[in-house]
Parts: sequence; structure tokens; C-alpha cells
Amino acid sequence: MNKIVVFNSLIALTFVYLAFRIDWLFLIGAVVLMIVNQRILLKK
Repeated sequence: MNKIVVFNSLIALTFVYLAFRIDWLFLIGAVVLMIVNQRILLKK
């Protein structure tokens, strides 16, 4: 289990929650973290 990927995923889920509760612009942060996680996972 990669701790960085898990941490980034939890932050991305928080951004998605904030996007539904406050403002849709939080989705940008979630998408960026998703791309970062993909690159980390594909590098291995």
C-alpha cells in the first residue's frame, strides 16, 4: 500500500465533498490529485 496515494485520495475525496457543499471549483483540486496519483501508480 502506497501511503502517498492513500493520503492524496483522502484529500481528493475531501475536495469532492467540498465541491458539492460549497463551490464546484474544488473539483479542480480533486482532478489534479487524481492525475498525480495516476502518475505515481503508473511509474511503478
